[in-house]
Amino acid sequence: MASARCAYCDATLQPNTMYCLECGQLIPQEPARPPVPAQFARPATPAAEAPAPSVPQPSSRIEPVPLPGTLPWQQRPAASADAPASAPAQPQAAAQPVERVELAFSTGQRVIVGGSAVIGRKPADTALAMGVQAIEVADDTRSVSRVHLFLDVADGVITVGDAGSSNGSGVERDGAVAQLESAGTRVEVVPGDTVWVGDISFAIRAA
Repeated sequence: MASARCAYCDATLQPNTMYCLECGQLIPQEPARPPVPAQFARPATPAAEAPAPSVPQPSSRIEPVPLPGTLPWQQRPAASADAPASAPAQPQAAAQPVERVELAFSTGQRVIVGGSAVIGRKPADTALAMGVQAIEVADDTRSVSRVHLFLDVADGVITVGDAGSSNGSGVERDGAVAQLESAGTRVEVVPGDTVWVGDISFAIRAA
């Protein structure tokens, strides 16, 4: 808006007049202020602002990271006193290499083995095909399979292995019986051990 009086002749000016009617001079105008962009405008401050919600601060305590193998599902259960051992204890080395052994069966049968043998209720065909000794076990309860156990005496070491029997095999040593894997890895035995085939057992003795 222009001033109310002329700056040159002090005459009274009419509103919105650009020239003085008395002296004819141009009346200087006040520059209009451009509007402030919306993104720079200050928001109106409300009369009463609600308090800002409190933000929980993160805890400075760092939880320990469990080490590998210490998680609950990675722990191996303690061996039960009643559970059979999974494998027989490592046999002590014999004083001299064993070349032949005697198998003393619980049925009273005695057999000498000096190489490889197949033990079972009807092992003849399998033994013939393998070219090894057949040891037929009399078993009225039929707990012994037709081909139940393999036995080898070689290089002074005696080994036995289950032949995939129905009722399983085991090695008894120091009063503990360890089950053999069905058709699994051969296990070394020594004179003094007892081997179970179904419900029948035989003691291994040096011959």
